[in-house]
Amino acid sequence: MELAGTLTAGAVSAGRAISPSLGTEVHRSGTRRIGETELSMLEIPAGGTPLRKICRSSPSTAEIVLPLESTLVVRNEQREDCAVRPDEALFLVDARRYAVFSAQKALAFAVAVPMLAVEEYLGAGSRTTTVRNSAVLGPVKRFLAGVMDGGDDHLERIQTYFLEKLMWEMVASLLLESRGAGDLATPAPGMLDRAMAQIAAYRTDQSLTPTVLAQSLNVSMRQLQRLFSGIGSTPSREIRRQRADLAVSMLKNPAFRVLNITQIAQHSGFADAADLRRAFESLGYCTPSRLRAQGA
Repeated sequence: MELAGTLTAGAVSAGRAISPSLGTEVHRSGTRRIGETELSMLEIPAGGTPLRKICRSSPSTAEIVLPLESTLVVRNEQREDCAVRPDEALFLVDARRYAVFSAQKALAFAVAVPMLAVEEYLGAGSRTTTVRNSAVLGPVKRFLAGVMDGGDDHLERIQTYFLEKLMWEMVASLLLESRGAGDLATPAPGMLDRAMAQIAAYRTDQSLTPTVLAQSLNVSMRQLQRLFSGIGSTPSREIRRQRADLAVSMLKNPAFRVLNITQIAQHSGFADAADLRRAFESLGYCTPSRLRAQGA
């Protein structure tokens, strides 16, 4: 340990951190592990003394730093400094360690997620990405505060799976919302990939509709429909297909046999079991009950 301000992955300490902008008190500091994801509350000392964060080396990870109240300076392994304001988030790709500085005592969340959770949303070859002007940043921080203060480190496997999945979707939403900013008169190159990624990130949310998708991408419904017509599909069909594919994977997985078909339908973004059966029928899949029986 180089300094008293070093935080190694997996270290946990007790304490209380208060962030007025979150509208809540975070009663825990240190690190909380949820599946392959780590959530840390960083307490950066005042006066420019660095907090050194050591990241997991395996599996390959992306680390997201989210300041709560004060602007921070993050120094990567190449000794490059990046200032990060409280209304921004910094993504570090495959970083083994980094240092965080602040002129005054400061707090920040650090989230380490496997690369598979975000790699399709990051720019090719990018080692750092700063997310700015994101409308979802505040809700993401409040969600992370709730996770950090959740208290129970011994979750059931199913609870851990869905909590981690939600954390991945929250993190991906920062990248998606930031990349979708701007006034797009016509669909830009790569827009279809962004639409597909947006559906993948939010397919479990029952409020995701073609209208919501078009708004998140800043395109009109006509533009969105034209985009999907180029691959012989529609936005509604793609949303339904991705939800159905998630349900298929859960029905085949023995770990989810504790969930009935209605619960799997709801966790996959469908309203109920009947909605799931209609989607399966429209896509030419066998019934959910038969699929589950085949996987037994």
